[in-house]
Amino acid sequence: MGKKNKYKESAKPEAAPHQPQQKDAGTSGAQTAGVTSTPTPSTSSAASGSQQQQGGWQKQDGNQQRPQSGQGWGGQQRGSQQQPGGHQQAQGQYRGPTQQSQSQGQFQRGSQQQPGGHQQAQGQYRGPTQQSQSQGQFQRGSQQQPGGHQQAQGQYRGPTQQSQSQGQFQRGSQQQPGGHQQAQGQYRGPTQQSQSQGQFQRGSQQQPGGHQQAQGQYRGPSQQQGGNQSRPQGQQGQFQRAQGSASLPPLPAGTMKRGTLGKPGQVSVNYLDVNLDKMPAVAYHYDVKITPERPKKFYRHAFEQYRIEHLGGAIAAYDGRASCYSVVKLECSSQGHEVKVTDRHGRTLKYTLEIKETEDSEVDLNSLRSYMKDKIYDKPMRALQCLEVVLAAPCHNSAIRAGRSFFKRSDPGNACNLGDGYEALVGLYQTFVLGDRPFVNVDISHKSFPMAMSIIDYIERYQRQRIDKSTNLDYKRYDIESFLKGINIIYEPPACFGSAPRVFKVNGLSKVSASSQIFDLDGKKTTVAEYYKSREYNLKFPNLLCLHVGPPLKYIYLPIELCRIEDGQPLNRKDSANQVAAMIRYAATSTNERKAKIIHLLEYFKHNLDPTISRFGIRLDNDFIVVHTRTLNAPQVEYKNNSTSVRNGSWRMDRMQFLDPKPKPHKWAILYGKMQYNQVADFQEMVIRQSRIVNVCLDAKAEIRMYKDERDLDAHFQDFKRNQYDLVFVIIPNFGAFYDTVKQKAELQYGILTQCIKQITVERKLNTQCIGNVLLKVNSKLNGINHKLKDDPRTVIKNAMFLGADVTHPSPDQREIPSVVGVAASHDPYGASYNMQYRLQRSALEEIEDMESITLEHLRVYHQFRKCYPEHIVYYRDGVSDGQFPKIRNEELRGISAACCKMHIKPKICCVIVVKRHHTRFFPNGGPSQFNKFNNVDPGTVVDRTIVHPNEMQFFMVSHQSIQGTAKPTRYNVIENTGNLDIDLLQQLTYNLCHMFPRCNRAVSYPAPAYLAHLAAARGRVYLTGATKFRSPQEEYAKRLIVPEFMKRNPMYFV
Repeated sequence: MGKKNKYKESAKPEAAPHQPQQKDAGTSGAQTAGVTSTPTPSTSSAASGSQQQQGGWQKQDGNQQRPQSGQGWGGQQRGSQQQPGGHQQAQGQYRGPTQQSQSQGQFQRGSQQQPGGHQQAQGQYRGPTQQSQSQGQFQRGSQQQPGGHQQAQGQYRGPTQQSQSQGQFQRGSQQQPGGHQQAQGQYRGPTQQSQSQGQFQRGSQQQPGGHQQAQGQYRGPSQQQGGNQSRPQGQQGQFQRAQGSASLPPLPAGTMKRGTLGKPGQVSVNYLDVNLDKMPAVAYHYDVKITPERPKKFYRHAFEQYRIEHLGGAIAAYDGRASCYSVVKLECSSQGHEVKVTDRHGRTLKYTLEIKETEDSEVDLNSLRSYMKDKIYDKPMRALQCLEVVLAAPCHNSAIRAGRSFFKRSDPGNACNLGDGYEALVGLYQTFVLGDRPFVNVDISHKSFPMAMSIIDYIERYQRQRIDKSTNLDYKRYDIESFLKGINIIYEPPACFGSAPRVFKVNGLSKVSASSQIFDLDGKKTTVAEYYKSREYNLKFPNLLCLHVGPPLKYIYLPIELCRIEDGQPLNRKDSANQVAAMIRYAATSTNERKAKIIHLLEYFKHNLDPTISRFGIRLDNDFIVVHTRTLNAPQVEYKNNSTSVRNGSWRMDRMQFLDPKPKPHKWAILYGKMQYNQVADFQEMVIRQSRIVNVCLDAKAEIRMYKDERDLDAHFQDFKRNQYDLVFVIIPNFGAFYDTVKQKAELQYGILTQCIKQITVERKLNTQCIGNVLLKVNSKLNGINHKLKDDPRTVIKNAMFLGADVTHPSPDQREIPSVVGVAASHDPYGASYNMQYRLQRSALEEIEDMESITLEHLRVYHQFRKCYPEHIVYYRDGVSDGQFPKIRNEELRGISAACCKMHIKPKICCVIVVKRHHTRFFPNGGPSQFNKFNNVDPGTVVDRTIVHPNEMQFFMVSHQSIQGTAKPTRYNVIENTGNLDIDLLQQLTYNLCHMFPRCNRAVSYPAPAYLAHLAAARGRVYLTGATKFRSPQEEYAKRLIVPEFMKRNPMYFV
């Protein structure tokens, strides 16, 4: 009905040859069973509580607390901040259901508090290697000075609270004068469940000042956790804890297991808490039918008029198309009512509106309160859809809507000019998301809009063409038409016409000028210029072309001088390279600036003052929530002669040699165009010198040849093929589609391995780093392995094939071009060597249709290299929206399984969806520094609590160091896991694979299999360049088959 339902379950260019830049402009949900209270947000620092009372009743400000047990996952725990006057606030507090503690070697030393402030814990603990169970826990009471309440001493925890613990002991705290003390990481409610191995918590001393810091190291036991965290039998790749696990708030009973490894911390997230206390239990959904169907842009005005005149001013949230929602029943009439709307140019339009109840008109808003407690595993989609419409209510009148974002018009004199007639506007993105509880995700968006100006101004300013009476624009026709086509213009008739301005859509330019363009007027032929002269207006520029506007089959021609571009038009256009570069410069800001922009837009829209939002009983918080993070340890990178550590997301080779270069000397050649020979010779010398350092075996001399144009390439490639050259460097022009031509000829016709490099790079940017980056690609293309990761028992999966898939789609204005599927699969023990398959399929189709044949080919190649079939397939699928997960499971995973059945194997399949198109961002405290210019979180930061859905296996991870702007976390959704791989293993494995991208010595933003699949799809897109007419995708693919022996000889040719 009307607007597409984003929640319905039914229904990507090759990177630069150098280091790919990460251009970036959790925390488990808690599911409570049968408990009515909603978890309060945690704001604790690195982890919760330095002082945990275990057993017994604890008094706080005169109020009795329920018994609570120790909680945590081992590792460091940072204490709380004490406010002046002695009151200590609980951080990471949680009110909710039962929790049971299972701990090995848990030890907690009480804290000494000194007046005012800092609390610091230091210590090291090596956990035990055996398990035992004991019941009954001893707690030594605290000594408290005047001003506070005294804790019970020697208390014994009764049967209402269960604990399995080894030698668990907690010494009470000493508190100086000042008053009440409240436990951190506190849990209010019935009994708790938690598990921990080798947990260490030393009490803290508080120094004057108010801050508290935990220092300490943890080396946990080398065996697996017990209790319900142990993995089911049959799981391969036993997971062992080798790193301190973060001390985090407890998981409510029934919540999916979350990760435990890593250094704990906290970070703000651009989510707002939503107060739903006054929200009614139900809302009512109505269909809205408006005639005539066009123009749609006045629908909101018409509905508003109807609401006032015929609904008695009842508050209703309208989606702008065909639905509205109300908290009270509306009076529906059997026939429509007419309303009048006046546009900004004074024209009056008439619409007829009819409102009627939908078949299932009641929307259960209570589902947003109860989806946690009632274990409703389906998201309350209708309620979310209703609140999305309500949330947008205050934004429509004062902003331009594009997608889910509302763009504020630029202030006079402050427009961000992107060039070519476009400006950048900043918009507020907003949407409801479900985590532990409903949140509103708020972020900024950037989009290019045509600038409001007269078309004469546009031509003079951006086409650099001075306009006078003799100006002819024929030679500028293509550039002007490509900008104006599809744009709305405002036609302002001359004053002597006495008519109001009108808005038209441009179809293109007239074939001839206004003085020559003929059209029919009452059966007589006349020119545009003559027509205006007959109505007492002489055109100033009769030699300019006219605009062909309105319905394409009607020939309405308007003089350019009487037209201007309408403001606030969101266009579905692909931005030019210059626009993209300018946009990135404008949008790439630090986390601090980004947050300030978001808060500014929230203040501009004033959601809480809107009558529609108030009527639905919704109130938004005015600041970001704080969530717990864990920072995973980066892997060690191994080369042939040494290994190195990853620091801040990157590492240096420093005269290290590639792990596994092919020892045979390779015949190679260099093709160059219009440039000096001595520069090519210098390039050859640098390649040879650098290749010896990194141990890539190339012949001591290259065959250097010159080409005149792209037709000249055929003879050279034929000769190289005949003489069995292994590699050809092609120095390509700085502009044009020469790269695409080279790849089409080399890979689809001749089967020659090529490495392209731009002429400007050879002429001006040649240095050892540049050549080193090129050799990273060359070694991989020649079947070498650049590096591997040090063996880690935590991430060992025996005999695994890593599969990555991506689908790239044409831009919305090029839907006749097919979509391109790229699938990459590993065929070595390290996840370093890959082969690819590409396919063409129907435009904009996201799910991969031919997954079975693709997987069969990958299994064949895997067996060719490994002499066996994989026992595990770890499938990273990129580019899928949430609503398409079921299709991936039902179609692509079925295709993979069918291929495995044909080969008579049954590997365990783990499917992880890689989601980059989201608006979740992390905002650390502090500000930019010399080593962190944009104040981003550290690489390896994981959030898998609070902001993830409690019933879904998902997590956010920032694996890279953002080069510019705010780092975008990647969200991972595990939708299939037949091997029951542990969540800790999956998170560390995913992070490790981000270090296996062969093109650079950096951790990239998502795992190498998915990244390489993106390159495979981009190469398929290159094969389509130059085609103007397309038959069926199958026919087009059959014309673009890669030379088979070439793919067999160089499977990783596409990096």
